[in-house]
Amino acid sequence: MDESIRENVLEKVLYWTRRGNKYFLKGEYHEALFSYDRALELDQNTSKIWDNRGVVLSSLGWHSQATESFEIALELEADNSRAWSNMGVSLAATLRFEEALNCFNQALELNPEDDEAWNNKGSALISMARYPEALENFKKALHINPDNPQALAGKGSALRFLGRYQEAAEVLEKFIAIAPPELAHMKEEAWAMLLDIRLIMEREE
Repeated sequence: MDESIRENVLEKVLYWTRRGNKYFLKGEYHEALFSYDRALELDQNTSKIWDNRGVVLSSLGWHSQATESFEIALELEADNSRAWSNMGVSLAATLRFEEALNCFNQALELNPEDDEAWNNKGSALISMARYPEALENFKKALHINPDNPQALAGKGSALRFLGRYQEAAEVLEKFIAIAPPELAHMKEEAWAMLLDIRLIMEREE
């Protein structure tokens, strides 16, 4: 390919990828998907674009297609830890928890300092009612990033299910204090859990 043509193609790929990123951050997932698909028409060999596309599909609830997109990302770049973690999230959303755990383990083997992967693994374990293991994963996430709000919420949930009510209340209160606006739904759930915990503690006094 002529060098000038190649540079033009790369510029277009970058344009569509950045456009997809912009619309994804705005929560406009259909526009983001359109943009990533345009980028992939020009370049099908970049793992990151397939990974981004998978995240958008997962956000739209199209988990089967998302998983396919992550699989392509990993075929192109087997050590893409982010794609492993994102595929785990998509698999967990369809209740394929054991497969999801395998993905999170792959991600963490590649990048042990990924607090989001530890948090995602903890969330899957919560769904499997494996609360002690979930708690350890949330602790590892918070050791790396003490202000990871999702990990705080997860830790509070795990402690509540383990009957460690006072600790759970303290963690949930911290989560509520730092939760960003985009986690408003989690904040509401945390308030409901906190009220439930306080009622239990009052009955036990």
